[in-house]
Amino acid sequence: MKQNPLARVRVLVVWEPMLPTDWARPSGLVQSRISDPRVVQFWDKDHLVAGELKQQFPSSQALCCQRHGVLWDVAALYPSSVQWGSSTPVYFGGAVGDVAQEVRQNLLALR
Repeated sequence: MKQNPLARVRVLVVWEPMLPTDWARPSGLVQSRISDPRVVQFWDKDHLVAGELKQQFPSSQALCCQRHGVLWDVAALYPSSVQWGSSTPVYFGGAVGDVAQEVRQNLLALR
């Protein structure tokens, strides 16, 4: 986000309980690490977003970044013209820290 301050994007950061220590929503200190106004963060304790995202892929497709069948630590990119649930993302990968450069490149391609 810092490298593309003028990019017209909307980023959803979905926090979900995946590890035994994830028993509550992240603190304001944790959320403050992502302070860009184009970012919306929320807590999804029931993994609803991960479940819906997984439904967008064929069941035969192998997906990275799952724990007990729940997607986590992934980046998914959609063009602005796509309505959620109508197609698979144009980019999907993880873990987020490992694919940051790929995400940047794909964001440039979406312009």
